[in-house]
Amino acid sequence: MSTAEQPVKPQRHLPAGSGWLLLAGVLVVVSALAVSFSAHWSRLLLNELAGQIEVREKAQAEWGRLVLEQSTWTAYSRIERIATEQLGMHVPEPADVILVQP
Repeated sequence: MSTAEQPVKPQRHLPAGSGWLLLAGVLVVVSALAVSFSAHWSRLLLNELAGQIEVREKAQAEWGRLVLEQSTWTAYSRIERIATEQLGMHVPEPADVILVQP
């Protein structure tokens, strides 16, 4: 076949400004994907924050219990009672106290 016998294909021309329209469409899709990703990331971070707040609250509750327990164990009356009952100690009489000068 010669070139003269081949059917002529009609050439399709895009309207003027269609490149800008295509670019705007692509940018809209990219922007929509970015918004979706940002919302998802925000939800993940919010869930992580909620978990960390829960851990902090549990740690604060444990700290409060430990402080209360420490104050119970170091109470002066308890120490004096244990020293008297278990170790046989007693408060010395004023006459038994000897002051040593440096």
